[in-house]
Amino acid sequence: MHTLIKTTLVTIAVGAAGLVGVPAAQAATEHCPRPSGSVKVETNGASNTVQTNLAPGTRVCVKAGTKITYVTVAANGTITQTAIKNAKGKPLGISYYVGIPCTGSSCYPSPY
Repeated sequence: MHTLIKTTLVTIAVGAAGLVGVPAAQAATEHCPRPSGSVKVETNGASNTVQTNLAPGTRVCVKAGTKITYVTVAANGTITQTAIKNAKGKPLGISYYVGIPCTGSSCYPSPY
């Protein structure tokens, strides 16, 4: 009887020890592609809108959090990302963007 109790306790202890210190699965971090001629600009991640001074219509890849998305430079030279959000639904700030000095679908392949 004592052997059965000891064996059970050891089994429980070993199983519990296996659970301690095991990190939760994390999503893989995505990174923007860097085609030849591209420009990568680091930002402080404080805002989901950034002034780029790129030509309006330029397509850029944006990294926010661990994800990427694609946006188009607005008429005033800014980009805004609203696709990548935190758990509360608020858009994350832009960590960096990669732009190519061109316009149209040849800048980044579709799907966009």
